[in-house]
Amino acid sequence: MKKMKFEMTPQMKTLLLCIIVSAALLAIGLLSGDIGVFSNMIIIAVFIVVVPQFLMGYEKFRSVREYEEKFPLFLRDVIESLRSGMPFHKAITIASKIDYGKFSKEVKKMANQISWGMPLNRVLDIFTERMRRSKRMELALRTIKETYMSGGDVVTTLESVADSITTLDDIDKERKSLLNQYVVLIYAICFLFIGIVAAINKLMVPIFTSTAQTIGGFGVLSNPCGGAENPLCSMIYFISNVFSINPESIGAYYTSLFFLMSMIEAICCGLVVGQISDNSVVAGVKHSMIMVVISFAAFGILVRLKMLGV
Repeated sequence: MKKMKFEMTPQMKTLLLCIIVSAALLAIGLLSGDIGVFSNMIIIAVFIVVVPQFLMGYEKFRSVREYEEKFPLFLRDVIESLRSGMPFHKAITIASKIDYGKFSKEVKKMANQISWGMPLNRVLDIFTERMRRSKRMELALRTIKETYMSGGDVVTTLESVADSITTLDDIDKERKSLLNQYVVLIYAICFLFIGIVAAINKLMVPIFTSTAQTIGGFGVLSNPCGGAENPLCSMIYFISNVFSINPESIGAYYTSLFFLMSMIEAICCGLVVGQISDNSVVAGVKHSMIMVVISFAAFGILVRLKMLGV
């Protein structure tokens, strides 16, 4: 009986390493006995586990998109070789010497397997398994294999597949250009939210403070947390220290809450942009990171200009 061999992928290794580091951070936070430290460790641990997985997923998405763009070029080069009377397996070997960017390594794997004497149908099966992330390519490769195995006209099939994939790519590009206006709109919403936050802080917080002075007759409003006694208050104190705001002030409380809201909005808006423009939530990771950086920088500038945190 054959033993099943379990092999960890780079993504699984990264996830395991991130989980170990996160567990160590949580243990440190727990041993500290400080709820504030433990809460911050939870936040950091979540980022350590989640962010690398999103980035690796986005990198795979980019690779698949590049494969889909180069695949028709590869098929047309194979077609030219087949028309000259070259056998299918030899045509793939010749095509492996052409540069297709990242897709070249996949073509070279097929050429190496053919040089080892592996049957072409088995080579196509393995290649199809590697391309499972792209439903478009998986279906095309299965069609090509069935045509080859049944003795059909491989050249005609390859031409049809190449033309179909090229047409689908053109449709995707056209759809993306038509939806770009909505992408711009979502970015504008992200900036508008930051502007609204600055306006609320500049206009409403002083009103609350003056009202409290009129009614209570003493002091100014202070941070209602009063101390890092729960995860939310701990997070508010942490954000206040990041932006160098007096953590005891009411401005620190509202600025921290608005900052958390803007981060959530930036991440969600970025994922929506990815779904709209590339028909994939994973593609939105890039936009989420851009919006998060913009929001963080905007809050930093607004705090320096005394438009937030006062």
